[in-house]
This record gives sequence, C-alpha cells and structure tokens, in this order.
Amino acid sequence: MRIPFPLALMLAALSGFIALTYEIVWARVYNLATASRPVAFGLMLGSYLVGLAFGSLLSRHWQNRGTERQIALRSLSRLIVSSNAIAFLVVPLVARVVVFTHWALTLPLVAVATMLLGTLLPLLCHSAIPTDERVGARMSYVYIANIVGSGLGSLVTGFFLFEHLALWQIQQGLLSLALLLSVAVGCFAARSRADPVFWVLTGGLVLLAPFLHDGLFERLQFRADFSTLPRFEKIVETRHSVITIDRDHRIYGGGIYDGMIETRPVLGGGLLRPYFISALHAAPRKVLVVGVSGGAWTQILASHPQVEHVTAVEIDPGYLKVIKAYPEVSSLLTNPKIEFVIDDGRRWLRRNPERRFDVIVMNTSFHWREFASALLGREFLELVQRHLAPGGILMWNCTGSSRAIATGMAVFPHTIMVLNNCVGSNAPLVIDRDRWRSILSSYRIDGRPSFDLATVTGRADLERMLAVADPDDRSGSLMDRPAMEAAYGNAMLITDDNLGEEYAFVLGDNLFLQRLLGR
Repeated sequence: MRIPFPLALMLAALSGFIALTYEIVWARVYNLATASRPVAFGLMLGSYLVGLAFGSLLSRHWQNRGTERQIALRSLSRLIVSSNAIAFLVVPLVARVVVFTHWALTLPLVAVATMLLGTLLPLLCHSAIPTDERVGARMSYVYIANIVGSGLGSLVTGFFLFEHLALWQIQQGLLSLALLLSVAVGCFAARSRADPVFWVLTGGLVLLAPFLHDGLFERLQFRADFSTLPRFEKIVETRHSVITIDRDHRIYGGGIYDGMIETRPVLGGGLLRPYFISALHAAPRKVLVVGVSGGAWTQILASHPQVEHVTAVEIDPGYLKVIKAYPEVSSLLTNPKIEFVIDDGRRWLRRNPERRFDVIVMNTSFHWREFASALLGREFLELVQRHLAPGGILMWNCTGSSRAIATGMAVFPHTIMVLNNCVGSNAPLVIDRDRWRSILSSYRIDGRPSFDLATVTGRADLERMLAVADPDDRSGSLMDRPAMEAAYGNAMLITDDNLGEEYAFVLGDNLFLQRLLGR
C-alpha cells in the first residue's frame, strides 16, 4: 500500500515547514549563546546543510531494505517521530552543554538532528511515487510542496510564531505536529508493536517541554556562571529578539548587556553621558533617540528642562513592554513630549530626510556584534549628520572600538569623547560648566529632582558630576580632539563594505582574509 499522493504532498510541505522552523529556532539559540556573534549563524547553517546532505545519503539504507513498500512506510513513520524528537532535544541540550564548554562544540548536535530530518523527503518520495512514466512529474510536485512548506516555515515562524509564542511553546508545537504526522503515516503501514512505544515516548517529550526548557535563557547567556546567578525576573520574546531583565534591572538584548532601568546618576557613572548633553548644547529642543532599549536614557533626555519633543525610534516593540512594566520609565508611554516609532533607525532617517534635530543620541551596542557596522560605519554617520540642525550634536557609543572613534573623527570636524561615547558636531564643541550646573540643578524626572539639593548627598552627587568638566579633572571621563587623534587617528575606518570589527576576533592577524574583506 502506498501513501495517497495528496497525503504525500501534505507530508512533504509539513516536513519542510518543520525543518525550516527548527533552523530558525536554532539560529535564535546560537544568537543568544554567542551574544550575536556574526560567525554563529554561518557555522550553524553549515552544520545544518551538512546534516541534510548526509541525511539524503542515509535514506538509501531504508530504501534498499526490501521491495515491500510497507517496510519503507513503517520506517518513514518511525523516522518522522524519532528525527523530530532528536531535533526537539537540540535546544535543551545546547543550553546545558554551553554551561560547561564552548558553544561551537555543540554544532554536531545540529548536524545529527538535520541528518535524520534529511532522510524524510527522499524516503517519502520512495514510498509515495510509483516508478512509472509520471515519476518525474510526481517527484517535482513533491519537491515543490516541500519548498512551499519551507518558505511558509520561514515566514510563519519568523513573523508570527516568534511574536506570539515562547520558544518552548514553538518547540512543543513542532514535536506535536511531527507526532501527528507519524501516526498518519503509520495508518498506511503494517504497524509493529514498536510503533506505539515511539509515539508514547514522543508524547512524553511533548508534555515535558516546559521542564526541559526551564532556565533556557539563563543557561545560554550566563553559561559557566549559570549556577551562581539568580534567574531573570522578566523575559520578553518577540520576532526581533529575546529581552531579559535580571533582578538588578540590568537589561540584556539578544544575549548581551543592553543597559539598565535606572535614571538616578548616583548609581552609575555611565549616566553621565545623557546628562552631559546640556553641557554641550545651549538649547536642545528637538531630540532623536535611535535605540530606546529600557528607556532610561530616553527618560533622562525627555526630562531635560529645555527639551520640547523627543522622537524615539526602536526596532523591537518588545522594549515597550519592558518600559511599561517598570515605574522608573513607564511614564514615557504617556509623556506628550515623546513620539515612539517602531522602525529601523537607518530606514526611518532615509524616509524622513526633512527632519532636523538639535541632539541625536544612539547608545549603540557592542561593536563586535552582527550588523554593528551598520550603525558605526561612515555611511550611517553621514546620514545622521544630514539630520542635525545648525549647531546640533550627535552622541553615540563606540564601546571601546578605535575604528569606530576614527570613523567619527573622519565624518565630524569637531569631536570629543565622553567615557566610551563619541560626540560629533559640525560646529565647535564648547563645554559650559555654569550652564550645565543650572540645568542639572533644575532637572526633575516624574516630579522628583535628579539632584536633591536639600540634602548633603544630593549636593555631593551634583558636584561629583560637575567635576568632570573641570580643566584639571583626572578621572579620564573626557577626551578632547587632539587626544583622540593621537590615540585613534591611525585606525582604519568602518564602512558598509568592510564589516567593521564584526569578524575581527576571527580574522586575527590573517592578512589574506583582511585584504579579502577590504581592510
């Protein structure tokens, strides 16, 4: 007995859907485990494709076991359920293995899982297509169905499932679907006593999905420190990324530190940067924030006494859920001065060429992450430069990259460094300490003074921040243009074509690879 051809087409489409969904799920897992290292996806995809290739060869083992189609059908039923069970286990296994060793050593798990998944399509064709004059046409229909299913897997998972379901729920749904497919194929085969055992065991994995994925993101992000650090207090999953927040209100986006939910300057020297705007600009009325994250910087900038309007562009709407959940920043969502835009920053700037701002702020993520050069490269900085009003300033985080700093100096004639942030302008940058004192003294966030001058502590905090602008300050918080040129002037610029420093840790001193990428 053969599988009815319409059922074969459905199986081909659903197997493609499942395989591509697993690929997207694994891409997210390795993205988190590596803090968005650009090399991670390529190595994962390479393991995936190698597994599929060997799976096609392995399928001949079951095709050649005999002429009886019942044997092939029974093998197909068992392979559907067993291959998907192993694919399902890749995520919890990777999360547990990376706690003890390097993430790249888990890639054979992907290859083994896809090798078994790769046996299904050839074996399905063998089981469903008779060797007659229409074998070629039927084969093409099966492959078309598989391609359509694969495409839908990418679209549905990437744009819908990741937006509305947790990762473990997607995994659970995939395994449940595979179990149903196995049972459906089993109905057309002479079942043996082993078949119900396969199905019961797989059903057990479906039920255990929440337990097997418990602590998933903590393991992927903390790795060796997993056992010593507390669990995340909040996790937000969207199609863009996974946002996690620990008990100290540190935010992690895509597996790496992405700021804190805190606006009080006394708790971190890093908050000097958004407060420093008023030391450089006399009247920052219109502000653009590219990358809102948890909203702390946006809250500080929107509370500036002179700021009239803030345009906040954020690509991931999940951060709005984070902002809503924390009182320190939740007022942003009802502040009439703030305009939230969910979009890619570069795309929004191109679509709004007429908009001009007194201050543009980008607390850019680490320079070695994937796509970092799109925000640190010369082309993007020139695009931002065109959106500055006369006397306007751009502040962006270079995260210690000498190339990012050199690129900023090449674009802007006037620059200074504030901690790890570069400030660029087309006009001279002059630090006005008296104006800065006046603005900081009147700063209020949600009605509360940032510096409570009625207390000794508040006055001390204010003086400690103002000391950064003293000519004889030795804290190293500021660096002028001559010092920047001496330290970073010879660094190679970042452009859209050379990928910045995204692959620097891979290239090392390999001159051939560096020249290949135009370095």
